[in-house]
Amino acid sequence: MQMKDLRPVSDLARRYGAKCIAYGPPGTGKTPLIQTAPRPVLCAVEPGMLSMRNVRHVPAWEANTPERFAEFMDWLQRSPEARGFDTVGIDSISQTAEMFLVQELKRNKDGRKAFGEMHRRIMDHVNALYYMPNKHIYMIAKQTVGDDGMKKPYFPGQALNADIPHLFDEILHIDRVLIPGMNGGKPVQAIRTHGAYDALARDRSGNLAELEPPDLGALFAKVMS
Repeated sequence: MQMKDLRPVSDLARRYGAKCIAYGPPGTGKTPLIQTAPRPVLCAVEPGMLSMRNVRHVPAWEANTPERFAEFMDWLQRSPEARGFDTVGIDSISQTAEMFLVQELKRNKDGRKAFGEMHRRIMDHVNALYYMPNKHIYMIAKQTVGDDGMKKPYFPGQALNADIPHLFDEILHIDRVLIPGMNGGKPVQAIRTHGAYDALARDRSGNLAELEPPDLGALFAKVMS
């Protein structure tokens, strides 16, 4: 290493893009939101994609087995074709973990070992996505509610519920909310980026409003500014 090899830390931050984990109740538009992201590609793990039935401009890969998911990740990291996409969507990482867990439970009679292997494999993929340069990540999770009444992303087992949210810079809670003076008093889709008494959310960039409109392109631009 030499002094000339050092770079401004801001260059490193911009190189990696916006890394987001999004969650919310069913039917709040988490998957269709990928349309608003710059040059997206979607890894579709969830069995139903009905909300995307009329969307033709978002390329998608069906990853209904751990092997298919691994194939997508290998393509994403090695193929020159993947350079043509700015945003990677995973729908959903919760379903991915459950899928890997089912496979590990078939391989291991010891349930603890099965959960441990699932955790290792999922974190390998999640870390690869988080540290992927020149890519925004929009990773969807299912929603759960803790014993304290707090809404948060869901993962099978205990370790992933701590490790994945801790890693990500942006935790986005997507829901329909009442905003005074908007939409005639009817709920509108919004992205919560600041934690509330009943919902986990986080914005490490410090650039986002408490509630952002449902536009990932605009949100990514604010995060990176």
